[in-house]
Amino acid sequence: MPRRWPGLIWALAALGLYAATGARGPMWADSAKLTIYALASYLPSFNPGDHPGWVVMARVWLALTPWLDPVSSLNLLSAAAGAAVVGLLFLAVVQRHGDARAAHTAAAIALVAHPLWWASTLTETYAPALALSLGCVLAASAADRRKRALLAGSLAGLALAVHAFTLFLTVPALLAVPRRRWLALVVGGVVGGAPVWLAVLGAPPDPLTGYLAGTPTSWGWHVGSFLELSRAPGGVARLLVLLLFALGPLGVLAVVFGRRGRPAGGEGPTTAAILAVVALVVVVSTYSPFRAHVMSSFLVVGGLALWPVRLGRLGRVAHILLQTGLYLLAPLAAHAVSFGDLGARHLSGRDNASYFLSPWKCCYHGPESYARALLAVVPERSLVLADFNPGAVLRLVQLRGGLRPDVEIVPTAVDDAKVAPDPAGNLAARIRAGLRSGRPVVLADSWEPYYHTRELRRLGFDLTPCGPGLLVSEGAADN
Repeated sequence: MPRRWPGLIWALAALGLYAATGARGPMWADSAKLTIYALASYLPSFNPGDHPGWVVMARVWLALTPWLDPVSSLNLLSAAAGAAVVGLLFLAVVQRHGDARAAHTAAAIALVAHPLWWASTLTETYAPALALSLGCVLAASAADRRKRALLAGSLAGLALAVHAFTLFLTVPALLAVPRRRWLALVVGGVVGGAPVWLAVLGAPPDPLTGYLAGTPTSWGWHVGSFLELSRAPGGVARLLVLLLFALGPLGVLAVVFGRRGRPAGGEGPTTAAILAVVALVVVVSTYSPFRAHVMSSFLVVGGLALWPVRLGRLGRVAHILLQTGLYLLAPLAAHAVSFGDLGARHLSGRDNASYFLSPWKCCYHGPESYARALLAVVPERSLVLADFNPGAVLRLVQLRGGLRPDVEIVPTAVDDAKVAPDPAGNLAARIRAGLRSGRPVVLADSWEPYYHTRELRRLGFDLTPCGPGLLVSEGAADN
């Protein structure tokens, strides 16, 4: 059997799994934001958080699936990309190590690895970024030919435009390309990275916030806002737990005791690849912890490509079944030890343990239910002040369904207040400005750490339930 066929079979199996368990509607935060970006064709952008390369892929995908609702279509894009990751990983291991059993094992572990499965069930950038990275690795391994070098550079450039972390996977592969082909790599990188660098010539405002975010200074802001070295000790421990959860009992045993496949030429990982893995561990450990559960996908996929292990056929089947059961039981276990919130931000109708620990999203409609419930009850001409998590969903549901055009949603008002010297005072000033303009003001949520409801009451505001939000009116200040 040609080596491509098993890779295709693994990819089709992954597509079936990810599509069957994937979300059917909008999801919180980045998922809703990215959908808005795709619908608005938000290009180009120099802000790494805008993921302009993903927008290019999303626009092409939407054009290829016109019969699907855009939200469902973009969720399916992640499933297709995740399937490509599994299939391409099989091919990459065969090509690098010449070991079919190691390739099957890598595909089996990746198929049910929590970060990849989770990111393949909803609109996200991780699966497309990983698929492009593995495509680059495969092309670079045969880049002694000019066309392959050009392809490798183009895939690396587009991967960077999708997610900056792809550099940790693509750069080591590109450095192994013969120097006589580096010009082709650079040309390809410039072409593939166009969604980013074209922003130097001008970029549109962010369609979600209205801010002009796609400027060269965005990279410095992004690094300063999300990376913090003091997180490293706890971040390393958190990352280790996430990797153990992703690999599962049999995966961990295979890594520790299994026979590692050796490259056909007898060479192990390059120095550049090892340094990239170390750097990736440092960056993920110091990055904002709320993304670690999916950012670990770069380590899982990259690690399997570099250090594959072998499991027999029964071992691979047992691993897949065991991981599936583990993800079903993990939320129950978290609640049993009174850790159901996982220390994460609360959202209306979201069980954090189920949302984050289980990749099943097919039966979860919480974000859309929340948005429709709030938009159905807010007064006419309301000003809705939100934080990014529910705010992006509110805007998406409003735009997608043409709901309540009289309502103005400020999706990052609370986030802007959080970074002010006096968050509660800043939010109070925003509320007063809205009330004095004659508009009803509604808070999109009531979670105290973000919305400072106790402090707002002390400052003289009355807060009454309004669906899943709070209607704000001026009252008497508490003494």
